[in-house]
This record gives sequence, structure tokens and C-alpha cells, in this order.
Amino acid sequence: MTAPHTNVEREAKRHSPALTGITIALLASVLAFVVFTLWPNPEDATPSPSAVQDTGAQVEGTTAPVPGE
Repeated sequence: MTAPHTNVEREAKRHSPALTGITIALLASVLAFVVFTLWPNPEDATPSPSAVQDTGAQVEGTTAPVPGE
């Protein structure tokens, strides 16, 4: 059932802060979603195979056996 003597303009004014807060929260969540999903993270970047070059040089201090010796 509906309330008998409602003043729509007054109710709109009463609910305006709550609706503004909900709108701000929704916009903040959309912004957070975009930042955390689409922003590039350099720590997660994997170099492409063409970027990795094998020079065949050994790093000083390694103990890996050299094939053929």
C-alpha cells in the first residue's frame, strides 16, 4: 500500500544526499575497476622471446657444467 499524503518534492529533497552518496560510490568502484584491471603493471611483464638474447657467455661464479668438457 502507498502512504496517503506523500509530497514527492519533499521526499526527493530528503533522499538527495543518499542518492548522491550512492552515485559517488558507484563512480569510485568503476574507477577502481579500470585502474586495477587495465593499468599496466611492469612487475607482471614477461619479456618476449625476441627480447631475450642468448649470448652464450657464462656468468662468473656459476657452477653449471659446460657440455663437452
